[in-house]
Amino acid sequence: FFSCIKDNSNLYVKYFPLLYADVITCSFVLCSVSDLNLAVKEIKRLLNSGGCFGWVEHVIVNLEKESSANLVIFDTVQKIFDPLQQKVAHNCHLRRDTGRVIRDIFQNDSNFLESNQFFIPDMWPVSCQASGVIKV
Repeated sequence: FFSCIKDNSNLYVKYFPLLYADVITCSFVLCSVSDLNLAVKEIKRLLNSGGCFGWVEHVIVNLEKESSANLVIFDTVQKIFDPLQQKVAHNCHLRRDTGRVIRDIFQNDSNFLESNQFFIPDMWPVSCQASGVIKV
C-alpha cells in the first residue's frame, strides 16, 4: 500500500513498511482492487501485532447459506450485470467472495472479533454485504 502526496504540483509516492499500522479499515474498496488476494495479504503485512482490520464490502450472494427464492434471482442478476459493473464502476466486482478471501488469508494467526454477511434489499445491485473485525 502507498499514499500519494501532492506538493507544489509534484506527486510523491510513499510506501509503508512492514508492521506499519495499528488499524486498517476498508469500506467498499476491495471490490475494485485488481488483485484481491494481493491486497488482503498486503493489509496483513502492514498490521502490527495486536493491530485490527475492519471491513464492510459488498460481496457475492452465498446461496449455500442464503437460499431464498429472492436471493437465487439476485444471484442470477449479479452474474448478468457483473461484467458491465466492472466497466462502468471502476473495476467494481459484484461477485467477489471477499469474506472468504479475508478468512483464508488471516485464518491461522488472527482472532475474528466479528464477521457477518447480510442482505440489504434497497442497495441493489450491491445488496449482499459482508463486514468484520480481525485482531492480529
